[in-house]
Amino acid sequence: MKQKTHYTFSEILKLTGISERTFRYRMKIIKEKYKDQPELLFKKRHSWRIHHSLVFEFNHKYQINNTNKN
Repeated sequence: MKQKTHYTFSEILKLTGISERTFRYRMKIIKEKYKDQPELLFKKRHSWRIHHSLVFEFNHKYQINNTNKN
């Protein structure tokens, strides 16, 4: 069986647990960051296709590193 390489909008929301509004804000930043790499991020019809290597960009901001607590 072939593994998916690109996720859609709804799949990203389910994987990361972020809201639609947060997705839109992060997409604004990510579009600029990866504008020269269309194989990672592109829009097909009216839906974004996001490469699986970019899922970390959508993770919760404060959930990434909690090891520095003292």
